[in-house]
Amino acid sequence: MQSRPFFIIGCGRSGTTLLRTILNRHADIAIPLESLFIIDYLKAAASHDISFLISMLVREPEISEWGIRPQVEDFKGCQSISEVINQLHQIYLQAKGKKHWGQKTPRFVRETALLLEHFPYALFIHVVRDPRAVVSSLIHSDVHHSNAYHASLRWRMDVEKGLELEDKHPQSVMRIHYEDMVRDTESTLRKILEFLGLAYDPAVLQADDSSMAEYSRFYENIHANLDRDTTDQYIDKWKDKLSSVDLKVVEALTHVDLQSLGYQAVIENPVLPRGYILRARFHRLI
Repeated sequence: MQSRPFFIIGCGRSGTTLLRTILNRHADIAIPLESLFIIDYLKAAASHDISFLISMLVREPEISEWGIRPQVEDFKGCQSISEVINQLHQIYLQAKGKKHWGQKTPRFVRETALLLEHFPYALFIHVVRDPRAVVSSLIHSDVHHSNAYHASLRWRMDVEKGLELEDKHPQSVMRIHYEDMVRDTESTLRKILEFLGLAYDPAVLQADDSSMAEYSRFYENIHANLDRDTTDQYIDKWKDKLSSVDLKVVEALTHVDLQSLGYQAVIENPVLPRGYILRARFHRLI
């Protein structure tokens, strides 16, 4: 039986990137770098000829970062964009010597209906993390540069999209918490692999530096901990980094989902500081 493709989705790169790194150690799994272009091609399929899309895809800059160079003839016989995307991943699998492909692009959480339209048998791993940790990370990120207001709204939007997917397709979605992944890694990985229909491979727990070879020096610094053993030391780092005002903003904007997902609120009945929204909108950084 052919394995089902899977998508790692969620809000925040740390958890999804960590999971990708771990799963890529599995003997049968290969997950390329983030691939936002896939959504563009799925959307374009309704109005463009498949041969045109293939001719554009083989020149897609992001694919070069996968370490492969597909040619038009590699897609001979593909009749739909889903077949083309699958074939692209088959080329990647062949290059890696593996059998089962996944995708790790967190923002795909906003496009799950489109993904299921083209990949109806796909599986989804919905990664959630404490909003205060995610917001703190976005505020201090060298890539995303945000503030507490917009980062909180982003977390809430993406988490609610993921929860909506869980409600609509409960058999196709597995939710995992970042905190469980770093506190009880082996147990969490065994559950994930069972969900994917794959055998457990002890190699997933063996940290190495191979994952770092994919990243440019800029991103290598950002993902500097990927070649180390999984640790829970970053779970509560937000407590030292979030200001009291930012904490109040995060909990006011994410209060319902924060508690429903099992995270303990610090502030009882939090409300936004007076005039905060107006100031935050004028100082939007993302």
